[in-house]
Amino acid sequence: MSDLDDYEGDPELDRERLSELVTDQLEELARAIHSRDQLVRARAASRLVRLDVDPELALPALNHRRAIVREVAAEAIGYSSKPLNATVIDALLAAIDDPKPFVAAAAIRTLGRRQISVARAQISACLDDPEPPIVAAAIVALARLGDTTLAVALPNFLNSPHLTIRIAAAEAAGILHAPAAVPGLLCLLEDCITAWHDAQPRIPSRAASVAMQALARLRARTAVPLLVEIARYIVGLRTLAVRTLIQLQAVEAAPAIAPLLNEDGSHLLHEVIRLLHMANYRAALPELRALLQRSASNRRSLLMKVMQVLTEWHDRESLPLIAQIAESDPSAELRSYAAHCAATLAVCTPPSPAHDTELPQELTLPPSCHERLQQRRQRMASFTATSVVEGVVLRVLSYGAVIDLGGVEGFVHVRDIDWGWISDARTALHPGQTVRAAVTGIDETRMRVNLSIRRLTPDPWSHITQQLAVGMHINGTVSGITGFGVFIEVFPGVQGLAHTSQIPPDPRPLRERFPLGCRVSATILNIDPDRRRIALRLHEGLQQKAAHQ
Repeated sequence: MSDLDDYEGDPELDRERLSELVTDQLEELARAIHSRDQLVRARAASRLVRLDVDPELALPALNHRRAIVREVAAEAIGYSSKPLNATVIDALLAAIDDPKPFVAAAAIRTLGRRQISVARAQISACLDDPEPPIVAAAIVALARLGDTTLAVALPNFLNSPHLTIRIAAAEAAGILHAPAAVPGLLCLLEDCITAWHDAQPRIPSRAASVAMQALARLRARTAVPLLVEIARYIVGLRTLAVRTLIQLQAVEAAPAIAPLLNEDGSHLLHEVIRLLHMANYRAALPELRALLQRSASNRRSLLMKVMQVLTEWHDRESLPLIAQIAESDPSAELRSYAAHCAATLAVCTPPSPAHDTELPQELTLPPSCHERLQQRRQRMASFTATSVVEGVVLRVLSYGAVIDLGGVEGFVHVRDIDWGWISDARTALHPGQTVRAAVTGIDETRMRVNLSIRRLTPDPWSHITQQLAVGMHINGTVSGITGFGVFIEVFPGVQGLAHTSQIPPDPRPLRERFPLGCRVSATILNIDPDRRRIALRLHEGLQQKAAHQ
C-alpha cells in the first residue's frame, strides 16, 4: 500500500503508471477479502473503506479479467470521497450487466452509496432479477436514493426465502423510516433467535444486527422482549442488543439486564452501565460495587464510568472502594479521578428512600422465549463438570469462541484454547470448525457451559522444573512481540519473555530485529511455575543472527 504514497511522478504526466499502482493495490485487497482467514478478511475490508482511491485511476480495474478485482474496484469507488465523472458513472452502469452477480451487486451498491440518481430506473429493474445478491443490492441502493415507493414492497421482501434479501430489506426499512416494516423486522429477529437455538448451519448474525439497528431507528418498543432475550443469552450480539435498548429508552429492561454486570467484556459492561444509569436502576448498586472491586486497573474507562455512576447516585457504601483506588492504583489518571469522586461522596447527603425513583417492573418475556429457555434447561441437565463434549464453533470473538453444543451455547475463553499464548481467538478458531472440549463449569443463570480445549491435552508446565533450570541456554522460536519485550516459545505451549532490559540495545524496532517464527537462543534467568513465567536474556551475538534469519 505504500508504493502509491512513495510515488513521486506527476499524476498529469503519468496517469497510466498511477492507474497500474491502484490496480495492483486492488488486486492485493481482492485476494485478502476472499481469504479463508476471518481476521485477514476483516482487516482487508477495513483497508478498502479507508483506501479513498481516485475513481478515474480505478477505472481500468473495473474491466479487469478477474471478477474479484472488478468487484473490489466497484466497492472502492463507492467509498471514495472524490467526485465521479460521467465516464466512471457509465462504467458503473455497464457493470450492472456483468456476468458475475457479485460484481453487478457491487456496482449497484456504489451507485446507491454515491446517490447517482440517473441510475434509479436501471436499479429499479433489478428488483425482478433472479439473482438474490442483485435484488438485495438494488433494495438498499433505492433506499439510499430516497425511493419512497420501495417502502410499500418492504414487508414482502422481509418475508423472502432468501436471507440476503431480508437483510437488505431490513437495512432499507431503517433508511426510509418505514413503520410498516416493523412486523417483518420482528419476525426476522425472532427467526434469528430460533436459528441460534436450533444450531442451524448458517447463523445469521448480520441479519440480527441489521434488524436491531432498523428497529432502533423506527423506535419500535415492541422489540424490547426479544432484545432482552438476545442480551441475556446470545454471546456476540449482546452489546448491540443493550445499545438498542438504550436507543429505545427501554427502562423496563433494567432488571433483566442488570445480571450482565457479572460478564467480562468491557464493551458490553459499558453499555449495561449506560442502560442502568439511564433507568436510574439503583437496585444494581451491589453489582456495581462488585464490578468496581474485581476490575483490573488497566480497564480505566470502565472503572471511571462505574465511579461516575456511584458518585451521581450518592452511594456512600462504595466510598472505601473508591478511596482505596485513589490511594493505591498504579494509574495516576485513575487515582486523580477516584480522589475527586471520594471527595464528592464524603460531603454529599444520601437521598432518603422517599425520594428514590420508582424501580422499573420486571419485563415479561414472550411465550416463545420461555419455551426456548425450557428446552435449554433440559439440555443443560445432561452436562456435568467432568463431561467431555464435541461441538461446532458458532462465533469467534477476540476474547473467546462460542461453541454450539446442540441448542446450548458453550464458551471457551481465549486462554483456554491452547497452553500457548494466543492474543486473539480468531487466529486459532473459525466458524464451522468442530472441536472437542472439557466442561469446566455450568452457569445455569446465563444458560452457558464454560469449556476448555487445552484441558484435554497434557499441561506442558507440569514438569517444567525437571526440564529447565536457571542459567541454562535454550533455543526457541519468537512467538510474539510487545512493547516491553519478546515472547519466545521454548516448548510447545511454554513461552518465556525476554524483557527489553534483557535485550542488547539496537535502534531498530523489535519487530524488525526478531520476526515472528525466527529461531533465537537465550539464557534462563528465572522460572516461576506457579505464575507460568520464564524470564530470559538474549545475547548480543545471537541478536543479529535472529534479525537476519
